[in-house]
Amino acid sequence: MAVVIPSNFAASSTEITLKSSATVHNPTLGGPSQRIARMGDRWSYKCDVAPMRSREAAPFVATLLQGLSDKVIVEVRQDGVDLSAYSNGTVVGAASGRSLDHAGGGPAKFVGQFFSVIKNGVRYLHQVTGVSGARLTFLPMLKVALVGNETLEFGNPKLEGFLDGNSQSWTVGRVANLGLTFTVTEAQ
Repeated sequence: MAVVIPSNFAASSTEITLKSSATVHNPTLGGPSQRIARMGDRWSYKCDVAPMRSREAAPFVATLLQGLSDKVIVEVRQDGVDLSAYSNGTVVGAASGRSLDHAGGGPAKFVGQFFSVIKNGVRYLHQVTGVSGARLTFLPMLKVALVGNETLEFGNPKLEGFLDGNSQSWTVGRVANLGLTFTVTEAQ
């Protein structure tokens, strides 16, 4: 079971990074370089949390510390983008690769929008790269095959993974005075 990081904190900044598993092969004896794309690209989400009151910081710090040994789920904020009109949609039909058909989820989707797919209770984060009616193309490639009726989170997409690091010195006093930074890297 994953720990859900509360979403009611003020973030002074967020940063989302796609970590590619591709590699470039440069032949030793010359010749053209080749880029070898492999499955396994994943997202990393870094969040700088603004200082908060002690009574708010205590449960927040406790949740983050619990996340050092458990999977965590964090809402991915898209700064400057109003997602209040979006909701959950569903996958229509089977899908694999980098595209799927969807139904619901609010108004027309847009290039650059993040969404998460829930399959067997696990969330996978994706970013829209193209929209053609109900068909979305996205990156990275799906990590699991979809059969249809899986939930798509457009309004509050979430990343599921692990907190970076094996130890943290987060304390209520520190968060109340300075804030803190945490990074979640998507699990495979």
